[in-house]
Amino acid sequence: MTAHLQTTRRPGVIRLLVIAGGAALALTACTTPGSAFPDAAAQQSYMQDLAEARFELLAAQIGQAPDVIGSAYVHAVSGDLESHENDSVVLFGDPTASFSQDKGSADGNTVDIYHEAGRNYDLLLLGGELKELAPTEWVAVDTQYTADEDTEGSLGPACVFPGISIACDIYTAVEATRSSEQGVPSSVVVSMRNDGSSQISTSATLESVLAVGTLFDLPDDVVSSFSEDELATQLPVTIFQNAEGGLVKMELSGTVDGDTPLQLQAGFEVSGTSTLEDLPTSPSGFDTTVIPAADQAAFWDRIEELRK
Repeated sequence: MTAHLQTTRRPGVIRLLVIAGGAALALTACTTPGSAFPDAAAQQSYMQDLAEARFELLAAQIGQAPDVIGSAYVHAVSGDLESHENDSVVLFGDPTASFSQDKGSADGNTVDIYHEAGRNYDLLLLGGELKELAPTEWVAVDTQYTADEDTEGSLGPACVFPGISIACDIYTAVEATRSSEQGVPSSVVVSMRNDGSSQISTSATLESVLAVGTLFDLPDDVVSSFSEDELATQLPVTIFQNAEGGLVKMELSGTVDGDTPLQLQAGFEVSGTSTLEDLPTSPSGFDTTVIPAADQAAFWDRIEELRK
């Protein structure tokens, strides 16, 4: 089963609630006899503006070549079908260099991926039985990290890289939901802390998550079986930001009810600032096997076969 992360509420939190279509508001102090109630509509408008401001800060920064160390994870469970990915991620520099280390394979059949800044190839470090696929420690294949900043709706060039790509996909699904008929913008919950950091609780529909296309790799027969009610399922999303609005953590986690419930969880959490020393030393040509472009599809297929 997938693991559900819990966040412990800390002292010094000012909790601001925006409640759909209602006048009930959570305030930081109780009213006293004879005191006037605040204007509910004005309070709701203020809090909604606060949520929008935090979203705008996040959108402006999330895809812009951050120097971060973090952890990325994607889990999907439906009956006998399970998919699990856990990676530690380093992103550094502009243009971005990235290094993702596969932490999700219990049998050691791991694929670590090192992308040197500005290169048109990725370097794979294979573990376990996968080492038999090449005579050298490293394998070079065409890069999968190609940024297109001109794409409509793009949040920035870093959104193609590991970890950040998950956060960008979740954010895109949230925004698609908020602008759809299923979206309820005033249901956003914002918690501001004394240091200026914040937590946003919101949601994304299953339909908007599937429309992103790259977040969960679900079988076609599973995707085609979803009913309209299932596609409208709101999956909870939690976003943590620092005082400047930058990403600290983003997670989507929820269950789609049906004949066979589908549990989904994906997220990225920043744990520190990266430096050049966090990247691997570039291997020499003698330690690298180049897979010809014509053979790369078969090479990846073989990796998937060995990892099943």
